[in-house]
This record gives sequence, C-alpha cells and structure tokens, in this order.
Amino acid sequence: MKKKIVLLLIICLAISVLSGCSPKNTETMEKARQALDEGDYENAAAYYGAAIEEGSQLQACYRGLGIALMGKMEYASAEEAFNKALDSATFIERKLYHDGMEDDIRKYLASCYIKSGQPQQAILIYNALIDKNDEDKYLYVARGTAKAAAADLEGAKADFDKAINMDRGNYELILEIAQIMSQYGAKNVGEGYLAGAGNVEGMDPILKGKILYFLEDYKGALDLLTQFAGSDEAAALIVCRCHIALGDTQAAKEVIDSFGSKADSSPVLLGLLGSILMKQNKYSEAAEVYERAVTAAKGTSDMQNTLYNRIVAYEYAGEFEKARDLLTEYLKQYSGDEEAKREMKFLKTR
Repeated sequence: MKKKIVLLLIICLAISVLSGCSPKNTETMEKARQALDEGDYENAAAYYGAAIEEGSQLQACYRGLGIALMGKMEYASAEEAFNKALDSATFIERKLYHDGMEDDIRKYLASCYIKSGQPQQAILIYNALIDKNDEDKYLYVARGTAKAAAADLEGAKADFDKAINMDRGNYELILEIAQIMSQYGAKNVGEGYLAGAGNVEGMDPILKGKILYFLEDYKGALDLLTQFAGSDEAAALIVCRCHIALGDTQAAKEVIDSFGSKADSSPVLLGLLGSILMKQNKYSEAAEVYERAVTAAKGTSDMQNTLYNRIVAYEYAGEFEKARDLLTEYLKQYSGDEEAKREMKFLKTR
C-alpha cells in the first residue's frame, strides 16, 4: 500500500512538472493576487489571511501575505509571514519548486530586513544564497546594498566591484550601483565607477543622459537630450530634472506642457509637474495635477508617493479637511508609514 501511495505521489509530481503548472490557486488566492497586482495592499492582506484560514497552499499564501504587508510598510509582520512561509512548504511543494520558491521568499525577507533597519540579518541571508550560487551578479548587488545599509561601505564596494567585474561594460548596472552608494553617503565612490562613462561611444543616449545627470553635468545632459524631450518621456524626465537642478522650473514646466494630453498617462511626468507647481507656490494647481497623477498611477509603483504628495498639496493649499480625509484613506493602505502617522497628528490640530 505504501509503495502505491509513493508511486501515486511521484506520478502527480511528474504531471505537475511536465505540464509546467504550479498548484491551482483557490478563488480566495486569485482575489488576493489580483489585489496585490493592483497595489491594493489592504485587501490583498485580508484575502491572503482568509486563504491561510482555508488551509491550502500555505507557503504561497504566507509569501503573498508578506509581500502585501511589506507594501503596507508593516515590516515586522511581513518578516513573520515570510518566516512562516519558509516553515510551511509541503513535501510536494519542495519537490515541485526545488529551492526556487524558498530562495525567492528569502530574497523578500532580506529586503524586508533592510527596510526595517536590520541589514545584518539581510547579509546573513545573502551570504547563504551566494554560497549556493556565486555566479549571480544581482546577489552581490543585493548584499552590497545590505552592507551599505549597515554602514560597511568598504564591504559594499567589494561586492559591487565583484558584480561589475562579472558584467563589464553594463552601465545600467554600474549606474544602479552608483546610485545605491550615493543613497548611503558615498556618492564619490559612485562617481568613480562612472568616471569617463559620458565619453563612451555608442551608448544609448537616455542612459548616457542619466549618467550625466548623476555626475551633475546638467548642461551636458541638456545638450544631449533636449532634442528628444518633446517625444520621449524618459528624455523629458531627465531634461526637466536638469532644468530644476539649474533653478529653471519654468523651463521644466514647458517641457511637460509640450506633451499635452499625453502627459496624463504618465504618473512620473505629472508628479514632476506637481512638484514644480509646489516650488512655484501654486498649491491648488499642484493638487489638481496630483489628482490626475493618481489616476495615471493606478497599479504602478508610483502610487504611494503620488497619493502622499497629493495630501501635502492639499495641506499647503489650506484644505485641511480634504487632506485629513485623504490621509485617513492613505493609512488604510500604508498603515506602517510612521511619517504619515506624524502628519496625521499635525493635521488633527488644523
């Protein structure tokens, strides 16, 4: 009898692997996944919680719950969910996914540790992942980021050097690393990585423009990209940021205005326009622009910043009740945002 059960299990696994299918999601899990895809972290967390109560596919459900809680900025709860996901894998899931699912969960957990101010815990995870696969440059970038967050800039640079040497000439990767070093107070190291990159022949002009902007060669970036700014969103963003860095907010606004109604599909361009209007003390106009940006940002990673900037614009415009109402809704989605909680205390006094 035992042999028959084992044989049946092997056949089931083989069918799953050959068909390329993971276990089928329940209806509740599908609702959770859809909410997560839409950036609706509150409902995603609720649906994943309900799916966990149903008791099937616990590893996948705890993983999804952890991602939703990270979106809500509830990092301690997310860490707990990811650890439960690691403990919940069934025999079938381990055979089906090998180490892929668990490694994916560990990467999320490491990211969560960095965001919650525990980079040393993230480093331990990346150490183990690199021991398993020392040819993945992105693992070195991730560990370097964790080391930078832990104020070990020398160790971070060693990991970043390793990643760069694994893919020489990949200036998108080099720029990403330079930006990370700048974020943690070592922009000079990033500038060293990119020294001479502006003279590389054949580089994509948008990438070169981003590098020139990072190196604070605003005039060089403008000379390179102004000709593309009327039709290319990425070029327009860099050109606008260069104008703003040079103190010419009106020139930046004119670039965005030249896009006309096409700008309404870009939360980034609208967000930049909103920030320009805020600098010009046109707070009511900025709030209106952020309203349009919220519509454009649905389902994108820009939603949180856009929602928060809209609140700030209404506050500066003196519409405190509107700002409070919007912040109340914001905190349902991003309940772990401590800055927003402090802002709510302030708004309650207005």
